[in-house]
Amino acid sequence: MKKKDLSPVRVEQLGFSQREFLVLFILRKLTEGTSYPKVIHKELRERFPEKVHSYDYLCKVAKQIETEGLVVITFGNRKNNLSITTLGETYLHEFEKRSKKQIQEVQAVIQRFVKEITGSGETIPVTHQLAEEHRPFFSKLVSVKDLVRYVTLKEALSQKYVYMSEIRSLLQDTFGWEASNGYLYELAIEMEEKNLLEGRWDGDRRAKRLLSITEEGRHHYKQIADSTRERLLQIKKFLHRILYLLEGS
Repeated sequence: MKKKDLSPVRVEQLGFSQREFLVLFILRKLTEGTSYPKVIHKELRERFPEKVHSYDYLCKVAKQIETEGLVVITFGNRKNNLSITTLGETYLHEFEKRSKKQIQEVQAVIQRFVKEITGSGETIPVTHQLAEEHRPFFSKLVSVKDLVRYVTLKEALSQKYVYMSEIRSLLQDTFGWEASNGYLYELAIEMEEKNLLEGRWDGDRRAKRLLSITEEGRHHYKQIADSTRERLLQIKKFLHRILYLLEGS
């Protein structure tokens, strides 16, 4: 299987529009003090090099939020100087309240997967499951299919047999996240069809399907572990930078 290039994480996957992201960045930068568009644009490109926001668009948005009362633009030293207003600070605080918890909750699940797959980084104990309202956001950021295949194949490498209800419990206990039973069983069927797993029923009641890894599954595991590791690290880095915009640290 040919290794695919990773596509960049997009702010839309976090539920932000491009304009909201830019407004957030401008306001957060101005909490550090008065600045001007070229400095803000330079820092934007440094912090988010994968994003393409033109200088002209940044200036356009700055003028729009001046009209909305979020910033004040004054002219001095042959350039426009931007300062945040009290209304701008309130807007930033409200945006933080709406978005911060969701990002932190998803970040915790991502970090648990990073710890599992790399063996490094912070250990975050599971105290609760990822809330239902945060799961669509999580699914937009990561390939749920790749995560489940990675966990399933990894378990199958160390055990004679695995079964999907066991995998579901593992996802809950280790990562604080779960996929539905229906999805897990559909994915197990697909993995059998692709010869990654080989299955047989445990007894005549056909209540539990025991799955063992194939040679093709062993080969696929190495590939999916590498690609999943890269994607998780990319997402972790991006979420850290977004939290900077919300927290200012």
